[in-house]
Amino acid sequence: MRIAVISDTHDTLREEVLGQIRVADVVIHAGDISAPKLVEQIKENLRNSADFYSVRGNADGDWAENIPDTLELVLEQFRIFVVHNRKKAVIPDGCEIVISGHTHKFQKETKDGRLWLNPGTCGCRRFRQELTMAVLYIEGKACRVEKIIIDPLELTGKKGKYADTENATTGTGSLEEKANPLALSSGALRQVIDGILVGMKRGKTIARIAAEMNLEDSFVEEICRIYVTHPGVSVNGILDKLEVNRQIGA
Repeated sequence: MRIAVISDTHDTLREEVLGQIRVADVVIHAGDISAPKLVEQIKENLRNSADFYSVRGNADGDWAENIPDTLELVLEQFRIFVVHNRKKAVIPDGCEIVISGHTHKFQKETKDGRLWLNPGTCGCRRFRQELTMAVLYIEGKACRVEKIIIDPLELTGKKGKYADTENATTGTGSLEEKANPLALSSGALRQVIDGILVGMKRGKTIARIAAEMNLEDSFVEEICRIYVTHPGVSVNGILDKLEVNRQIGA
């Protein structure tokens, strides 16, 4: 059995993804579809005998009220649990495969006899990331995962909209001298976050924003990820999420 696993399409279905859907026996979408037209597009590209399953993500609006938040499936001899944000779900006992999304990062990990699979995002690139999906192959009690890179992140500095080395060395400080925004007052930190969001909305790369604001790339990326994965979040909401991430070690 060939299972195409996708997530976080965010209103975009690329031809490479549709090509994988057309040859799959089952398609699973782990949420943040973002538009009903994508559901129809997936169904239109299914093989005649293929099944389609999806769960609702935090970016799916009222149109998705009939899409379940979680799913439990049995495919071949495997019990599979599907949820958008696995941190907000209680994983049922006996599930051998857990499929989730939300983080926009590919993850494949086997722990305590359970496969944890996040296909990453295969939709519209919103911040520094590669675009990925997964193909899960099941035969009886055996399974394997293939990572499909739809559009790799370019780090070469060549001409292109994601040449993240652009202006990467224009900051005023060395690596050791980068500002620590978490040491600022809450008011000053709000201004930093607002500046990052302004740069993001203007289409600047993570590296360029970090260099211009003398910040670590990882901090800028974290702010952008929170903004993208929590639509409509305010600056105060981002501050709260930062604190939560520090407490849980995310």
